Amino acid sequence: MLSHTVLDSLALGYEPVWNRERQLAAVRLCVHPIHAAAVDAAHLMQALGDDWPESAPVLVIAIDSPRLLQQALSCAPVHNTWLEAPAAPFEAPETLAALSVANRRGHRLVRRTDLQTLRQGPSVGFDVRNLLQLSPQEATELLQAQSTPGLHQRSQGLPPAQLYQGVQTQTLARHLLDDAGAWGLLGWPDADVLLAHRHHPVSCDPRVIRQILQAINDDCSLERLERLVRQDPVLVYRILLLVNSAAYGGRHEIGSLRHALMMLGFRELGRWLFEQAPGSETDNDLQPVRAAMVMRARLAQHLLATGSEDNLRLEVYTTALFAQLDKLLHAPLAELLHKLPLSGRLYDAVLRHDGPYHPLLDVARAQGEPNQLHRLSAVCDRNDVSLEQANRALIRMLATSRDHAGVRSERMV
Repeated sequence: MLSHTVLDSLALGYEPVWNRERQLAAVRLCVHPIHAAAVDAAHLMQALGDDWPESAPVLVIAIDSPRLLQQALSCAPVHNTWLEAPAAPFEAPETLAALSVANRRGHRLVRRTDLQTLRQGPSVGFDVRNLLQLSPQEATELLQAQSTPGLHQRSQGLPPAQLYQGVQTQTLARHLLDDAGAWGLLGWPDADVLLAHRHHPVSCDPRVIRQILQAINDDCSLERLERLVRQDPVLVYRILLLVNSAAYGGRHEIGSLRHALMMLGFRELGRWLFEQAPGSETDNDLQPVRAAMVMRARLAQHLLATGSEDNLRLEVYTTALFAQLDKLLHAPLAELLHKLPLSGRLYDAVLRHDGPYHPLLDVARAQGEPNQLHRLSAVCDRNDVSLEQANRALIRMLATSRDHAGVRSERMV
């Protein structure tokens, strides 16, 4: 495990990378030293090597310190991780030689650069993947090429199998992933994707509905069923509305998803989901929006003390999941939440930014804003959460961010 000194001296944040299937391909782990003198990259790399599972997404480690990055390059490579470096070291002979040595020792490297520099510069002579920032002009030209015969097919000569960041529109995201062969997008144009759905609430995720119906057919456990349902914020909300509706005898005061599923029963839930399937949301570009909400909710849950009861973990998860429900349902949060008999602690955290759950939501939000990592220590201090606790929670969440709904331990993860 990581040493106390290392974890209390780093601020860790994350950014998801989405692939052509709109699934989680990788996660960029942003590492910002708070007390640089107390940090040794070897401890971080060793901990990831010991604990990072095969089933986890690729981890792109972006270290905000030239000294620590150099240390990491000198360490033994960690399976399923890549090291990110800025463009400058690839341009000077001495540092390029060091990167080449690290590559031969097994490190997978990501060069953070721009499209113009990549096109104009010479080949580095070894395998490297690029994280590219498109200029506004380049993005505009690509979008214009969408409607121009010939140019669209050539994708403006974009190199395939690269990563892109800063994509602001759904049209450009689709072009890069579906036409230009991008390996993944760092971040997602949530606002633009949701703008296309501004005239009606987003419906349930058909992929999740299919998974649940299959699990019911396979006679799954209640815990597995619950994990599958939790992947879709809208589905969780609609199930709670259903069991508290007049059709089920009025307001039963059921605010727990587990209680709601027990109330419905597997057969009734399957029947209801079968009816919902034809009206489910077909826009696959919404999948990263939902999945990012789930990642934040899972992070808030992992910020609880180890060994916390499942009921408490479920309530924290639901609180964090519903904190962004207005983005999908296009209605004020207070209006949405007051339709349900939820815990007062949930209302306090989401609507009044107060109470015992608010610190967990506040820290989880901060760790999802890597450009503001220099503020994470202050956010943790004001919420009485240590950096060590926050960093451990993030690593646990990321390590299980692909298989948390799979057939595995019945304990919530």
